[in-house]
Amino acid sequence: MANKYKLNITPIATTSITTVYTCPSENVALVKSISAYNVHATNPSNWILKVHDNSASAAYIFRGITSVAAATTKEFLEGDQSTLLVLEESDALQFQTTVTSANVFVSVLEQDRT
Repeated sequence: MANKYKLNITPIATTSITTVYTCPSENVALVKSISAYNVHATNPSNWILKVHDNSASAAYIFRGITSVAAATTKEFLEGDQSTLLVLEESDALQFQTTVTSANVFVSVLEQDRT
């Protein structure tokens, strides 16, 4: 079993749901941090983070954050929300924003199960 630490950065340029991370085949992913930065210079934004459970073929809202000021970063895994998120093979994190400019950062430890 090999461990691999990764930082996945996804620039968002749409208000559609965007996949920002997918757990690779034959891996388990331990997500330590999911943060987003509102790049927009003046407009606040609302964000939704979903977890797509591949085994259930469904996506579930994990957390929503409203009224994120321009040029502000917010963390999704903090406080009473959780400090660790476990993803199984082919599970994915999906992000949606109300402005067309955000950067999403996912810090993860991938554990190869082969």
